[in-house]
Amino acid sequence: MKFGSKIILNIAVSSVVCSLAAVAISSSKIHKQGQEQLVEKSQAILSRLEAIRGYIATQGGLEEDIKHMVATYPDGKLPAEAQERILHKVPIYASIKVGFENADKDHYKFRVFAAHPRRVQNTPTASESEILKMFESKPELTEFVENKDGEITVYRPIRLSAQQGCMLCHGHPSTSPWGNGKDILGFPMENWADGKMHGVFAVKSSTEEVKAAANNASISILLWTTLISAFILVVSYLLIRKPLGALMESINKLNVAGTQVSATSNEILASSQTVTQSSVKAAASIEETSASTEEISSMVKRNSEHANEAKNLAHQASQKAHIGEQEVRKLTSSMEDISASSKKIEEIITVIDDIAFQTNLLALNASVEAARAGEHGKGFAVVADAVRSLAQRSATSAKEISNLINESAKKVEHGHEVVRSSEASLKEIVTSIEKLSNLNTEISTASAEQEQGIAQINQALTDMEKITISNTSSAQEVSTASEELNNQADVMKTVVDDLTKLMAG
Repeated sequence: MKFGSKIILNIAVSSVVCSLAAVAISSSKIHKQGQEQLVEKSQAILSRLEAIRGYIATQGGLEEDIKHMVATYPDGKLPAEAQERILHKVPIYASIKVGFENADKDHYKFRVFAAHPRRVQNTPTASESEILKMFESKPELTEFVENKDGEITVYRPIRLSAQQGCMLCHGHPSTSPWGNGKDILGFPMENWADGKMHGVFAVKSSTEEVKAAANNASISILLWTTLISAFILVVSYLLIRKPLGALMESINKLNVAGTQVSATSNEILASSQTVTQSSVKAAASIEETSASTEEISSMVKRNSEHANEAKNLAHQASQKAHIGEQEVRKLTSSMEDISASSKKIEEIITVIDDIAFQTNLLALNASVEAARAGEHGKGFAVVADAVRSLAQRSATSAKEISNLINESAKKVEHGHEVVRSSEASLKEIVTSIEKLSNLNTEISTASAEQEQGIAQINQALTDMEKITISNTSSAQEVSTASEELNNQADVMKTVVDDLTKLMAG
């Protein structure tokens, strides 16, 4: 069966159920209200009878009439007219008379019964005796309602009231107007107390009219609900025909969308799984790179330390080279002084050589002159020979010293050249050491910068690792969400299939 037919059928069934429920509820409510109205009607009648009883009592005149009748009929034989006159002044009699009037016209039955009735027709039945006992046992009870055998009966107790003149007929026999213990109408006085429960008023109403009214109302409601239900079915068919078509079209679109969502969720799931795998590989690569950069950082740190150490050593070497250069300069100056001194010595030796030569000439001349002197000149000749020998030895020594000084001068000159060459080499060494020191400084600075850069790279790698881990977690969450989306898509597809089956029948 198609969905539209099911809706119409449901509406029809609902209408029938609602109609039957409305009929049942209305019938029950009308029946209940009818019974309540019957009770209220009976209560109103009984209240009116009590009001009449009170009204008659307030009018008075009963005692005067009793005295008048006793004076008029001393033998106690009252004619019917006189008895009727007395009864009209009795409050309870007026209530009873009014209760019976128009009872058939007003569709109720009035009943009076007492435990000790003065009239036979007021003798209670077995059920009425139970009512009397109930009121006697419960003085606070002022009313009882009974629904039995198609009749609703409202009972109210009648209690004696001295104020209303009840004791004139039911009081102590000694108060008899005839002096014989009987009341004015000739009934024995019972010596009852004020407030005694004497009898009961009962108003009975048949429920047949209520049932008939409820049945008529039920038939009317059923007819109207049937017509309204038929109208609702026609209107419902006209109203739902177009929306159902649109709903079927929406279901078809929803089916297509569900298929697309399922395919998309599968693609997202595959992509998220790929991203997860790539993130895991990237995390491993980043971890390896981080370890490598830590090793490089350690090497750079060691290079930086070595560069600083080389820088310090170069600085120390530079200082020592400067000291060496200064010492070489001092040595050069000393050698120049030695060279100058050698020249002076050479000059002095030349002078000595000249002196020795001249001395030798003088000694030679002296020897010649000594020879000329003969014997007298022999001593002087010996001295002249000694002087000439000393002069020759001085000349020889001077030559040797001159030769030594020349050799020393040559060696000093050679040493001077060597010192100059050493000074130049030391200058080059100092320059090289300064360059090396500067280079070491640059290397140290570059190593520090490299160390800082590698630290930044390590920080970046750490951040990348965190991001990669976050991406992996996000990818896993996306994967989980994709799986959930896929499951939801399957559920939606199942629901759409069920809707399609429901709509198609």
